[in-house]
Amino acid sequence: MSFQSPQLAPQVVLSGHGLVKYYGDVVGLAGVDVGVRSGEALAVMGPSGNGKTTLLHVLAGILTPDQGEVWLGGERVDQLNDAARTVLRRRRLGFVFQDNQLLAELPADENVALPLMVDGISRRDAIGRARTMLAQVGLANEAGRRPGELSGGQAQRVAIARALVGEPQVVFADEPTGALDATTGSQVIDLLIGAATHRGAAVVVVTHDNSVAARCHRVMTIVDGRVHESLGATR
Repeated sequence: MSFQSPQLAPQVVLSGHGLVKYYGDVVGLAGVDVGVRSGEALAVMGPSGNGKTTLLHVLAGILTPDQGEVWLGGERVDQLNDAARTVLRRRRLGFVFQDNQLLAELPADENVALPLMVDGISRRDAIGRARTMLAQVGLANEAGRRPGELSGGQAQRVAIARALVGEPQVVFADEPTGALDATTGSQVIDLLIGAATHRGAAVVVVTHDNSVAARCHRVMTIVDGRVHESLGATR
């Protein structure tokens, strides 16, 4: 399944300009420019250790660039202090990781509701919203099950529900299918991109998997901390 490029998505919701990041004497990013529009999915590919995850972390405000600017909507992220960036990530960004990072002791609905409750929403309202989101990812009957009772694909669906429940502007996914078999991985990435972009969110996916990249609207390749090429995905 491929997603066609959005026809009515003129707004760049997330952008980075001249991004440079050093790790001691090692260059993580060497002047990267990137922009992602609302409703668009961007795949970031490239060899291991060449800057893909560093770019994701800089764009998400987890790392501060040594040079350059990061903008989310009309707000400059790299100039915010740590506390403000934490709030921004909680309220305006969503995250899906390879290992899902669900809390083993909590059932699916509480895992999904947790970021809402941390942000001050009542438990009752947060659980209600979480169960609605779980139903939308096909897990209405699994809300009370803990991560250890779910398959790998189901656990990633819970992680997707958690990422989307706060209605983020951007969802970041770091190798979201890396621990799944090919069939389950295809189902998960289709769900992630479809559900997020349907809500108008942008999606940034770091992946080594060409089949995952082919499901995105654009593919950016990072080599030695630089943009090697940026292309529309091969259909």
